[in-house]
Amino acid sequence: MNLGMILNAPYPPDMRVKKETDALIKAGFRIHLLCLRRKHDAYEEEINGLKISRIDAGRNNYQLAFWDSVIALTFKHPRFMKAMPDWIKKNNISVLHVHDLPLAGTALALRKKIPLQIVVDLHENYPEALRTWFEWKKGLIVKWKNKLFMNPDRWTKHERTAVLESDYVIAVVEEMKKRLIQTHHAAPDKIVIVSNTEDKSFLHQPIDPSVYENFENKFRIVYSGGIGPHRGVDTAIEAMHYLKAYPDIELIIIGSGSRDVIRHLQNVTKAAEVEDHVHFLGYQPFDKFYSFMHLADVNIIPHKSNEHTDNTIPHKLFQSMMSGRPLLVSSSHPLKRVVNATSSGLVFNANNPQDFAAKILLLYQDKDLCNTLGNNGKRATANGTLNWDAEQIILVDFYKRIFNAVKHAV
Repeated sequence: MNLGMILNAPYPPDMRVKKETDALIKAGFRIHLLCLRRKHDAYEEEINGLKISRIDAGRNNYQLAFWDSVIALTFKHPRFMKAMPDWIKKNNISVLHVHDLPLAGTALALRKKIPLQIVVDLHENYPEALRTWFEWKKGLIVKWKNKLFMNPDRWTKHERTAVLESDYVIAVVEEMKKRLIQTHHAAPDKIVIVSNTEDKSFLHQPIDPSVYENFENKFRIVYSGGIGPHRGVDTAIEAMHYLKAYPDIELIIIGSGSRDVIRHLQNVTKAAEVEDHVHFLGYQPFDKFYSFMHLADVNIIPHKSNEHTDNTIPHKLFQSMMSGRPLLVSSSHPLKRVVNATSSGLVFNANNPQDFAAKILLLYQDKDLCNTLGNNGKRATANGTLNWDAEQIILVDFYKRIFNAVKHAV
């Protein structure tokens, strides 16, 4: 069972790729990953049973932007097109798992020459993500590239081709599956949902009390993860203006973003006059995330609600639930659905800082409510089925069916 995967990014550290490959290798599959190479990466490497091959296709933002533009023009990546035939032959690959939309066209083009089963794993609503990712970018080159090449409507048409011409599609959330059926008339039985739930080993991270040594005796509102225009961190910052009467309430932002994104958020902080109560801690190692979440008073996911965020779901939702602390999430559809179904937090109206602040005050003033919501989240994840231990069974069974069909077809 030789399964090939292609990823238009370096590896590690992609979390979804790691969880999927770990689960499949444990189940007896041989997984070969072809991905981008960073400057000091080996061209060939094996990590925990995953056989990795890397290609040179951009080592800085300008080179990566060039290849992004080439893909956008042709929906094919020349470097992957060149490397894949020998890689497929060498590793006897008959099933190809494509991570996200940009490489789907490359895989489908190769299938015209090489017999392959194509599985497209749509990590998110990529066309709509293009509308939001670059909103705060200031660089002229980036703006020019995105305006000319990253047209969401063209990518939606390409998404339709990828969904209809691939053999199978993996979606991360129910809302995405429904959208693919309604928008592209995809056959429901070719789409499987494999969500971004968290492995229960997350609970085994050691607790480090020092992560908040500068915030003792404070009510800690914590955002953790990637930072971009669609994440709604600006809404949380603006909400702090309405909480200025409570000097012990602090907003702590953990994670990295581009220089333009962080500068924008710092300007929002200054405009809201809350610089003393908003703290950017920057990148933090993953092995501290359980500490940051478990020792928070409330974990927040303040996503904007749009066609991008309403068709994906972040890993940190399930990580936060597993940490046993209450959540405050926006009304983005998947977030609202999961949090309400599990009674693990409160929901505020997306992009509404006053409603965000009002919900924070409910939690600030009611410790019993916080404990109840936090316990409910932990029960649903650590003790229930909203975890990767349960989710990976769906993925493994899915691929067992595919390889059984391939075997009988030969």
